[in-house]
Amino acid sequence: MDVRAVSKEDEARLREIIRSVDKKLDYSLRDGSDAEAPHLTLHLARQGWEGTMILGIDDLREARTDLACRNKIRQRIKRLRDHMWDSGFQKDVLGTLQARMLKESGRSEDDRKHQFVRRPTRR
Repeated sequence: MDVRAVSKEDEARLREIIRSVDKKLDYSLRDGSDAEAPHLTLHLARQGWEGTMILGIDDLREARTDLACRNKIRQRIKRLRDHMWDSGFQKDVLGTLQARMLKESGRSEDDRKHQFVRRPTRR
């Protein structure tokens, strides 16, 4: 299947779905020919982050009338966008407890919190 086989109405529907997820997402359709099931490769980009997903032409055509199929496509695009956003950040290798201990070990004695001890009163 060729990208040109997608009708203008289907492309407009896809653009509407993408814009409902994020208005600043750039997208492009690429050919993803397959003999068994025709599909397209959807390439999304935003501020240096990129991601691709495979989208069936039959699913796109079915999204015209079926709201559940439209929502399924929207959720896949949303998941890809979130994955693009999260992949830019590095994961914390230390836990929060170890990070706090390292941070406190660099403090001076005056900066540390003092524990208040209640002294007994004399009678």
